[in-house]
Amino acid sequence: MELGVHFRLTDDEAARVLAAAGDDERLGAVLAELEADEEVWAKACETDKAWDPIACSLAPAGASGDWPARGVIGGARTLQADDEESWITHLAPGEVAEVADYLAGLDDAAFITAYAAMPEELRNPEFGPDEQEYALAMLAGLRPFFEAARREGQHVVFTVGF
Repeated sequence: MELGVHFRLTDDEAARVLAAAGDDERLGAVLAELEADEEVWAKACETDKAWDPIACSLAPAGASGDWPARGVIGGARTLQADDEESWITHLAPGEVAEVADYLAGLDDAAFITAYAAMPEELRNPEFGPDEQEYALAMLAGLRPFFEAARREGQHVVFTVGF
């Protein structure tokens, strides 16, 4: 499992990503260009490997899970064609605002409850207090990240390779 990263993107940057949706090679190239851009990277939020327990805790049903909880990692739509190689999701500015509201109301105690209730089949071998604390630390960074994206009317793209 590789490291997860959320990007805050302008309309123009997001248009480049969305134009490449479904063409994984082109999509990867566009994302690599954006990742190499110092201004884009400065606004990114790394979730490292914690993206997985965060997603499995907040949206154990995946894409059919409750909105906006599933939007934190799973976005509103996937952009990649091959979900065995990567997971790339997108949120438009209005959706970003909904996720920001959700995260603002999600306190640590609620996340701990969701983490403890994570279905057995979704748990990593690291499941337990250390992974929970690690996920909480990364979740703490997502709250201001989404709030800044909302304030600036930006899109959010999440990406992780497998």
